Amino acid sequence: MKLLLNFTLIAALGLGLGACTVVTDPSSGSSATTGGSGGAAFMSRPQQTAEFARVNLERLRSDMAAGQGEYLGALATLLDVEPSQRPAFFAFTRDKFTVLFPDDRTTAAEMLATLDRELRADPRLGQRLTLN
Repeated sequence: MKLLLNFTLIAALGLGLGACTVVTDPSSGSSATTGGSGGAAFMSRPQQTAEFARVNLERLRSDMAAGQGEYLGALATLLDVEPSQRPAFFAFTRDKFTVLFPDDRTTAAEMLATLDRELRADPRLGQRLTLN
């Protein structure tokens, strides 16, 4: 599970770097190239965060309820939460859990929009951690 998270995070962050990448599979004889500017593979930081949340919503829900966990830590990384601020961010998501997830049908986009709104309103974290 940790390997999957690491792979997902590395892939998401790698796509955002904007460098040209050539991937070749010698066993299949095929290769693919992704360009950094204007390429379909390029994702902004908010897009990376949205995709990560969409793919890992249930794990994030569990980690946020507990106020800790590797998926919540990965989200903190995507949001550029400084290591010294992570305990406050983790506690914030735990304390705001019922606001972030008002019901079982809450989508990743809804959760992130609510998280952004709640962060903006928080005097400790708000100015530093908005999602845009």
